[in-house]
Amino acid sequence: AFYVKVGGRSIGDLVMLPVSELKTFFDELQLDETDAGIAKRLLIEIHNRLQFLLDVGLGYLTLNRLSNTLSGGESQRINLASSLGSSLVGSLYILDEPSIG
Repeated sequence: AFYVKVGGRSIGDLVMLPVSELKTFFDELQLDETDAGIAKRLLIEIHNRLQFLLDVGLGYLTLNRLSNTLSGGESQRINLASSLGSSLVGSLYILDEPSIG
């Protein structure tokens, strides 16, 4: 992970950034035309997933955080972000106190 670089930073360094800073990094990432073409679909997916985490209030988490260190509420919000990111059509979500925990 430390050999692969994106915008001059290793993936190992990027996963240590809070989601909010990581989103800013990818929003401001400048790529040449060739690299942008190669990375287009991947960058869209990264943008969407980071935005879902921000939308459920998890902008302070880092991506290298172990799942067994998350609180119950953080785990629930990650599951919610995963569900929202799955692009299910015609789905209805019923949330029972989603902000608790």
